[in-house]
Amino acid sequence: MSVSNGEQAKQSESVEFENLNQRERLVLQMFRQLDQQRQKDILRFIDVLLNAK
Repeated sequence: MSVSNGEQAKQSESVEFENLNQRERLVLQMFRQLDQQRQKDILRFIDVLLNAK
């Protein structure tokens, strides 16, 4: 029996989610509740911070 790509992705996400602490889980849940544009804005901001010299 094969597992669909969607089911594999969900299984992978749940394993990764279990490895996070409570604060990390909360941040991830809140991030997922944002619309796509706000997610992109946050990711762009983080990218700027990480690439600042």
